[in-house]
Amino acid sequence: MDTQVLDLDLDLENETMSYSGLSSLNKSALERELEMCRELGADADKLRALNFNALQLSEIRKGINDKVDVAKYMDPRKSWTEMEELRLEMTQNIDMSSYREQGFDVQQLAQIRKGIAAGIDVSVYAKREYLADQMREIRIGLSRGEGVPIIFFQDPAFDSLQMREIRKGLEEGIDISKYASVDIPYMKMRAIRKSAEDGLFFTDAQIQNYNASILEELHSAYNDKVDVSRYVAERYEAEQIEQIRICLKEKIPIDKYINPDMRSDAIKEIRIGLENGIDVGRYADAAYGWQQMYEMRTGLEHQIDITPYSNPLYQADQMREIRLGIEDGLDISAFSSMMYTARDMRRIRERILGEGYEFVGHKTHDAQVLDRTNGVPNEAVLLNYMLENRDEFLSFTSDEMICWIKLPARTDGAVYTENLIMSFLVQCRIMAGINKEAISNMLSNLNHNEKYVVAAGKAAVNGVDGYYEFLVDMTQEQEPVILKDGTADLSNIEAIKQVKAGDKIAIYHKAKKGEDGYNVYGEALRAKNGKEIPILKGEGFMILNDRVTYVAKYSGAISMVDGVINIEKIMILPEVKITDKKIAYDGVVYITGDVHSGCNINASGDVIIGGHMESSEIVSGRNVIIKGGATCPIRGSIRAKGDVSAKFFEGVTISGKNISANYFINCNVVASGLIRTYGRVGTIYGGSVQSLFGIETASVGNKAGAKTIVTLGVNNTILAELSNINKAISREEEELNSLKVQRDRLAEDASADRQRMQWKIKVNAAIGMKEGKIKDLEAKKSKVQAEIDKGSEARATITEVAYSGTVFVIDRMVLRIEDDRKTYDKLTIKASADRDSIEVI
Repeated sequence: MDTQVLDLDLDLENETMSYSGLSSLNKSALERELEMCRELGADADKLRALNFNALQLSEIRKGINDKVDVAKYMDPRKSWTEMEELRLEMTQNIDMSSYREQGFDVQQLAQIRKGIAAGIDVSVYAKREYLADQMREIRIGLSRGEGVPIIFFQDPAFDSLQMREIRKGLEEGIDISKYASVDIPYMKMRAIRKSAEDGLFFTDAQIQNYNASILEELHSAYNDKVDVSRYVAERYEAEQIEQIRICLKEKIPIDKYINPDMRSDAIKEIRIGLENGIDVGRYADAAYGWQQMYEMRTGLEHQIDITPYSNPLYQADQMREIRLGIEDGLDISAFSSMMYTARDMRRIRERILGEGYEFVGHKTHDAQVLDRTNGVPNEAVLLNYMLENRDEFLSFTSDEMICWIKLPARTDGAVYTENLIMSFLVQCRIMAGINKEAISNMLSNLNHNEKYVVAAGKAAVNGVDGYYEFLVDMTQEQEPVILKDGTADLSNIEAIKQVKAGDKIAIYHKAKKGEDGYNVYGEALRAKNGKEIPILKGEGFMILNDRVTYVAKYSGAISMVDGVINIEKIMILPEVKITDKKIAYDGVVYITGDVHSGCNINASGDVIIGGHMESSEIVSGRNVIIKGGATCPIRGSIRAKGDVSAKFFEGVTISGKNISANYFINCNVVASGLIRTYGRVGTIYGGSVQSLFGIETASVGNKAGAKTIVTLGVNNTILAELSNINKAISREEEELNSLKVQRDRLAEDASADRQRMQWKIKVNAAIGMKEGKIKDLEAKKSKVQAEIDKGSEARATITEVAYSGTVFVIDRMVLRIEDDRKTYDKLTIKASADRDSIEVI
């Protein structure tokens, strides 16, 4: 059973992507491309010597594969986009030499070529006055036919994004005369267009007087069915109106707390406070900045008294240190003075937290014993002797909480008295917990060989943290019971928990303070006060005026995920048939019976089916649970953003996070988490499964040798996505560099005619847009790369048998199981440490 490192067969994957930027996976992109070029008959050593990068090699490989004359562009000085353009010209048999002679750059040439290939009259836009992005918009408009008269946006004074908005408006049949003006920025154009598509038409005065952000808020308010016109008239900014609009939509009374002088971030803090049911009147004041409001809101949510720092003269970071001190139950008077900077406050706070005790310094009546000695000379001599040899007399526990005394016999006539013992203890700084009665009893029945406890400290008693008593069981049992036959029974999985409007869901029990202790030296042992914990977050419930009782606002299904509680509206149906209308519901859909063939269900929340599903389509914004099985002989699919589980799946196309069942037969499964089967009879056979994290199953494949493809870790889809992002970044950077060259050339031109100035403005605007697009692509790349990193440790764990005919794919490496492989413990299949082979352990 050998591991093969090769390109996948077409029946496994149709893989044609570039592998740039994937050096962390298997071989580097450069080595991959050299290997593929060698397989096509190219001189890989020569290509390596010429120092082509991976993207350039990709174009050479594609040219060889397309059977074009790659010698025409096999030049390491040419960028990969130049190579791509020359390759595509030859592939499409289009002569671009005349346009190249006119000085068009690569991106412009690409737009002209695409137009020629589509049979478009490119003379309309094959002009130097158009940038490549403008050419693209005109080309797309021309390709739409007479329905998009390009005359409305072919003026070069429009930038490409303005052209796009006019083109899209024409495609939707909107009256573009409202915004088809060079003087209207594309963001405002977009706001006008999208609003018109939804039936909101702005007046000329609104278009003239309001910026794009205000128009967008008016559009959002229209869709939310709320009126924000009063706030627009009062000159609130768009960001402020956004927060107000959210409150109006949720019927949150915010008016009495806000004014136009508050920044949008401050209004946001008030909105969040109102949503969480706290007394925002404590901080809804323009005297506070939004960061100060944040600290006060957080304190109220953490259920502490914010009075000590509710002073606008405190900086926000000073407020934070005081808040943290209060939450930790500290004496904040030690550092709450405004004379301290936030850094000083933090240093003092952390020092207090690090100290377990401090000297109390109080003086009890026991200290007066020094003045009550009887003056007997031999007693004074004995006291001095005891003090000089105190270790012979006193012993302590390691934590200094108990003090013993041992009084050896005397031969000099000196007598141990109560006053002597008290004087000795006090001068030895034993100042707390002295037991006079014990001393008296000791002296009455003194045994010179015995130790007596004469002082004991008091242990600190820590407080109790605040906690929630949930009146609804928030635990969700998602693990099925494994039956004696080895299959899983999903009936024990509690699909939904329902509450009614007004039902109590939780009661908060406030924190209790601790009680300080002390050791025998009178050093205080600081107790930890109990901490209040934050208020519950989520949707569908509220806090009553007692500030501790949480009740449901409306009836629905309750759930808690990562500490956030949500009560969602629920639709309960006995069954779903093909004769029923398509189900589209904003909430949880619970079908107590079966979903029959030909049905369509789309829910923003969970979809729970108490019976079976047959040949239907399900889309869920969260989890899908099918207590019976899913059988789809004709067609059937499940798409979920969360987990998917069922008793079994047969012939189903499934995508989700973690996907589980007793068995999968002839399914196509894509999981962004883990795929697993239950029990010793769990099996996956036929079809294909792809999992980012891996699979766990008893067996894979079957005795008949049914072809079963298991792709683990990063699959070609996500690799292709990363490759396309890398190529897009490279293309945008090249276009950006071309624009910068034009900008620099224009800067050297001292002429100041109107046309030249407009061109400068257009180029600078295009540079800004390109830089923004590159930034967005880089963020998207980071997200995809993070997913790739997660999948690097994917593995298959098989506890019974891997049958012949099963194919494992990891990092484009293929392992074919040639003979049945049984295991008496478990079989692990994963990529090797250096990721150049597949290990079977």
